[in-house]
Amino acid sequence: MHEVLVIGGGPAGLTAAMFCRMRKMSVLVLDAGRLGGQLVSLYGDKPVHDWPGYAHIIAGDLAQHLIDHAREIGVEMTGNRKVLDMKPLEGGGFELATHDPTTSTDHAYSAQTVIVAIGGGAFEPRKLKVAGEETLDESALTYRLVDKARVPGKRVVVIGGGDSGLESAQTAHQAGAKVTLVQALDRFTGMETNIDQVNQMEIPRHFNSRVKALEVEDGVLRAVIIQTKGAPEPVGLECDYLVVNIGAAVNLDAIKRWGIATEGNQITVNPHMHTSLEGVFACGDIATFDGKYKLLLTASGEGCVAAQSAYVYVRKPQRVTMGELYT
Repeated sequence: MHEVLVIGGGPAGLTAAMFCRMRKMSVLVLDAGRLGGQLVSLYGDKPVHDWPGYAHIIAGDLAQHLIDHAREIGVEMTGNRKVLDMKPLEGGGFELATHDPTTSTDHAYSAQTVIVAIGGGAFEPRKLKVAGEETLDESALTYRLVDKARVPGKRVVVIGGGDSGLESAQTAHQAGAKVTLVQALDRFTGMETNIDQVNQMEIPRHFNSRVKALEVEDGVLRAVIIQTKGAPEPVGLECDYLVVNIGAAVNLDAIKRWGIATEGNQITVNPHMHTSLEGVFACGDIATFDGKYKLLLTASGEGCVAAQSAYVYVRKPQRVTMGELYT
């Protein structure tokens, strides 16, 4: 039995695991997919500008730095372990049932305490739900950040005016694509730096517009049909590659089955990252509290707090010091 089991191998989970190891605790990280979390699964090629010490670093590279650091100090980590169930043990602690989709095998793990750091949770990208969408494959449609290798010389339409959509538009433009942005609102909703960069690139945009249909001929995407508020007729945007970045539908059914209180699509925690279930902590994007601010940096900071709380819960020190972290 490990002292701490961390569910999720993104920045919050890896940071929590590292700080547990600095306390000389036995810790295991399980991730449903690749270690690195959303940094690799969603944003592998995305430049990161808000991680102190790096004016510019690719998300996938940052994830690898975190993984390497954790491995160097003795954190045990395993990918392709989707947690299906978690049950309390009679003598204390928890047993977790997991499944490896790559080998179709099941595995069980136990730990005295659990830190949940699963990012946005189990989610599916939101789809347009329009005619023609289901006929397209990944060569013409993606719901993730744009793959820059696919778009040079292509006509790319990006749906979504948040940070993901703006970043996809920038990446496609820089890769040599002809880009058009479509946003349902009357303004972009991303960070000011992303909005400024899109404006500097003079990327055409359609505000107050929604996709009505996709024009597909013999399985080939030809155009995106949009309707702009107040316009008499829909218009067609010529398109070879469609990027849909309009958020995700989150599924927290498993979390709720475990008896953990949630608010919206997040787990409620106190300032020490305690959940409503004793012995279980949460941190990163999956956790919420008053004043919550979602950034890579704050997710890692919450990981530190969760690790400290797990240490106190398991070891029950008479006095908490920082000395163990640096010996």
